[in-house]
Amino acid sequence: MTIPDVPDFTEIPDTPATARLPWDAADPFSYYEHRGRREGDVVWEHGMRAWLVLGYQPVQQILSGAGWTSSPLANANTRDALRAVNRDILRSNILFTDGADHQRLRDSVRDVFTPAFIAGLHEGVEAIATETIDHIPAGVEFDFMAEIASPLPIAVVAAWMGLDVGTARLLGDESPAISRMINDVADTGAVEAGTAAFAALLAELLPLAADRRTNHRDDLLRYIAADPDLELDDVVTTAAIIGVAGHETTANLLGAAMIRLLKTRPNGVRPVDTIDTVDDRLVNELRLDGPVQAVARTATLDQIVGGVAVHAGEPAIAVIGAANRDPETFSWPNRFQVDRSGPAPLTFGFGPHYCLGAALARLQISVALQHILARRPVLCGDPTWRDTPTIRGLLCMRAMFEDD
Repeated sequence: MTIPDVPDFTEIPDTPATARLPWDAADPFSYYEHRGRREGDVVWEHGMRAWLVLGYQPVQQILSGAGWTSSPLANANTRDALRAVNRDILRSNILFTDGADHQRLRDSVRDVFTPAFIAGLHEGVEAIATETIDHIPAGVEFDFMAEIASPLPIAVVAAWMGLDVGTARLLGDESPAISRMINDVADTGAVEAGTAAFAALLAELLPLAADRRTNHRDDLLRYIAADPDLELDDVVTTAAIIGVAGHETTANLLGAAMIRLLKTRPNGVRPVDTIDTVDDRLVNELRLDGPVQAVARTATLDQIVGGVAVHAGEPAIAVIGAANRDPETFSWPNRFQVDRSGPAPLTFGFGPHYCLGAALARLQISVALQHILARRPVLCGDPTWRDTPTIRGLLCMRAMFEDD
């Protein structure tokens, strides 16, 4: 068991913790590899005043939920930034609840997030992908993120929830601020901006949810609103989180996947030129480029993680991006390999908080990639990455279709 030099929070009350991983979004993996090889799977990050958990098994242990809470109110590093936030919003947020409260919110959408149910959405996703991708002319440079990666999941979520054009546009506009708040709850500015964005989205969804309780429609919002155990505030909060998370995850995965497939390797070959582009197993290698690099948890019990003593009340950052490249779990961990077998990657999480929309995200990405790659895309210049604390995603990626 390792006992590193860990500062007592009570001794440094005036020193704010940073919520940022010390990483470069274009290549955070070099940092993970260097830190993990030098110090081990579980290391104390003084700047963040939290444990950085880098190994696959320790990250999986934390995500399993036992002895940990996802509530930012339990984290000494984030409490100050959350003082102005309505606590009811936090308590009804499926991402920040645990145990029975989390399960209650999850059960409200359990039946519409099964693989079988999602498979039934295939035709609709195909139609949206066709409309989003096929109208872009060949030979004309465009921003992949603005024209395809972002609007496609918004259109899918809007169709599934039965949202009109205006509400769908609001969801797309407010999504980045809400996502940043969720993933940067120690930043007062991010929390304030995200709270305002979230309030605007909830105000838009509240009358829609109330209408669904009396006028049944065949959409996701009606399924959530139909749960008699949920207050309307819980209904709209859950719907908003599903919409935002679904949009951000899928958009960022699509962008990163395109970089992965289209960027020329040192040997002069692009991965896209060496694989079957209609192989459904392509989505398996989302392991390499999952947008959620890390999630925060706080220990509720004293425990041993990766051979290190972690005490109740201490925060931990489970670094999924590092765990998915753990050489103890994945052979040749940095290699893109469509036919890879072995343990499941943690791209969509693990345990009680496993991503509800994982099957839908996989469907969207599989369908979109087949449409996109059939049009022979090429990259045009270097991409620009977003400056966010724990979410890795592209701000801009210029591309062009070369099909005839």
